[in-house]
Amino acid sequence: MNDTKQKILLASLWLFNDRGISAVSLRTIADKVGISVGNLQYHFKKREDIIEALYFQLVKEIDSIIFINDDDLLKSFFNISTEMFTILYEYHFFLLDFVTIVRNNKKIKSHYAELSQHREKQFLETAEVMIEKGLFREASLEKEYHNLYKRTEVISNFWFSSILIQADVLSEEAIRQYELLVSQSIYPYLTEKAKNQYVNIFPRQQI
Repeated sequence: MNDTKQKILLASLWLFNDRGISAVSLRTIADKVGISVGNLQYHFKKREDIIEALYFQLVKEIDSIIFINDDDLLKSFFNISTEMFTILYEYHFFLLDFVTIVRNNKKIKSHYAELSQHREKQFLETAEVMIEKGLFREASLEKEYHNLYKRTEVISNFWFSSILIQADVLSEEAIRQYELLVSQSIYPYLTEKAKNQYVNIFPRQQI
């Protein structure tokens, strides 16, 4: 990727995060980069092309951190969740304008639908390993781990929006709150063996 294209993406990411996509035009982005609109359109014809490029950049970054360390399964499992949300914070305009983006961009909508199914498959496979290793309990209800994934997905997609309903600004404290919410959502699924490990992974959560 050439320097100008990268500068456009970096500027767009900052502007989208700061103002939301509805308040950012190609002119806004061009002014931020210090180039003409015509020069910008040489690289990205439409604003939606920039959003699309940032989306696939985000997916690539998340893909790079999804790795379970067999030597410390439970800690690795929780770390992925926190690292993923740290990355999402860097691209938080996607979560704040998620519904609008998906409704207006068929390519992103189609890709996200496939990605969600793939992530669910990864989660369920990991849950099976956790059960085999005595870290997760056996399911007690129909599709229990499937629905656990769905709940965490909903939290991930709309957590920032929920915060901004009550707060004026979005801070990195949202990541800490998310870590607490997700880790404690997982806690009831842990075996006694895993709960003992949990105490060491999240010492700050102890009363």
